[in-house]
Amino acid sequence: MTLSDTLKANRRTVAAVVAVVLLALLLRLYSIDWSYSNNGIDEGIMVERVLMVDAGYSLYSDIPCDQSPLSFYLGSLLWGDVVSLRVFTALASVLAMGACMVVARRIGGSSAMVATGLLLAVDFALLRESRTFSLDGHASFFLAFSLLAFSTYLARGNRTYLVATGLLIGLAASSKLLACLGLVGVLLFIVMEVRGRRTSLRDGIYDALMVTAASAAPIVLLMLALGPSEMVDGILLSQMNRGFDPFLKLSVAAYFGLCLAYALPLVFFRRLWRLGPQTRFLLCGTVPILAFMVLQSLVFLHHMVLLSPYLAILSGVLLSTAIERKMMPTDIDRMPTSMKRDRTIRRAVLAVFVAGVFVSSGLGVYGMIAQEEPAQVAYARMLETLTDEGDWVVSGDPMIAAMAGCLVPPDVINVAYRQDSDLTLERLEAAISEYDVRAVVVCYQLNDITGLAGFLSDAGFHRVMSEVHSVPDSAVLDLFQDGIGPVSFYVRNT
Repeated sequence: MTLSDTLKANRRTVAAVVAVVLLALLLRLYSIDWSYSNNGIDEGIMVERVLMVDAGYSLYSDIPCDQSPLSFYLGSLLWGDVVSLRVFTALASVLAMGACMVVARRIGGSSAMVATGLLLAVDFALLRESRTFSLDGHASFFLAFSLLAFSTYLARGNRTYLVATGLLIGLAASSKLLACLGLVGVLLFIVMEVRGRRTSLRDGIYDALMVTAASAAPIVLLMLALGPSEMVDGILLSQMNRGFDPFLKLSVAAYFGLCLAYALPLVFFRRLWRLGPQTRFLLCGTVPILAFMVLQSLVFLHHMVLLSPYLAILSGVLLSTAIERKMMPTDIDRMPTSMKRDRTIRRAVLAVFVAGVFVSSGLGVYGMIAQEEPAQVAYARMLETLTDEGDWVVSGDPMIAAMAGCLVPPDVINVAYRQDSDLTLERLEAAISEYDVRAVVVCYQLNDITGLAGFLSDAGFHRVMSEVHSVPDSAVLDLFQDGIGPVSFYVRNT
């Protein structure tokens, strides 16, 4: 029976699917110009790079960049408009949710499909990234469709879908390099199938070579277009000197704490492994990503969303198993001990699922209710009144410049604390002088640059304003992020 036949035969399933999709759209699109939970200043850095690409500059050669290039070029198709970029990401995440629901239905039926969709709709870590222009969000989108492609390959045996899997993983890695771990998951699955003698060594080698070549294709093409050495230096070598912060390992705990149901596949790993090749593949995909997040030097909450497609499907399948086996004898005293234990486990799965949905959806709804106008919106309006079209600006939070439609000199777009080369007064002075910068918004890391105020004064800038206390400093639901304040505006005398 096809998916459409199933939906026609079960109106309650149709109603549930529609409700889940509408919930996902509401949580993502409601007041999206006021993102109520952000990933620090990363979004502003990414949007400014999009604006530079749209203006005709090339990544890596003209614009220093420490990320994969695909999202920036896709974003330039929307002219770098902040709201349009966020809507694009939000709608892409809902499409990815649909792909995961299809995979879940193939494994566990309609109940698994609905449960998977509900988890992804309210998954707060994913929701944060779906409401911003997020490279991690884009990577998880392509990974979700790679799961659908590989699931189809397992069901039909047609290697065209294996090639599609590789291409989608390559597109994911072209958005965020970490997504190449999706390929590691596929290769691990192939190795385990050969080791378990469920497939031949010859077929395993052939499949591994085919999916690896397909995964490499998008990245190789981008390297040829943008320069191999420049791209390797940007997305790989520049990431090698970002330090280590053990506190940020709490991001892993926060991710599972925000959606408790995602811990279920880890608890019931062996049961899921025995269900069949589809769940074995999803588990093999989960292991390298989770291991990397635990072991790498820096991990942020937004990195964790690469796990969401895998864990949501597995959790949905577990829940469907618990629901479908609920028809048990009601007289618990007459039940064998093993059956009593199984009933207790099913109840625990249901309780954890409900608790996880409640926590994540509660945070999402709270963000919708509590959000006020973010600081960047108010400061961007002020910057617009101080500059003319075509003026260059420097901003400690690039989102302020992006929302005002202003370009930032390429060498000082990245004002993050953690980067390959530290932001220095000398770099700022050179950029301000070379590009004849009209305005400087001193906030975030720029507040820590000793001598900047003196240089600006000597260069003919005057301070227009200090921090506006009526403007909220940060978003409502920031996790592991600092605010941008205090904020001061400096404008060059004319």
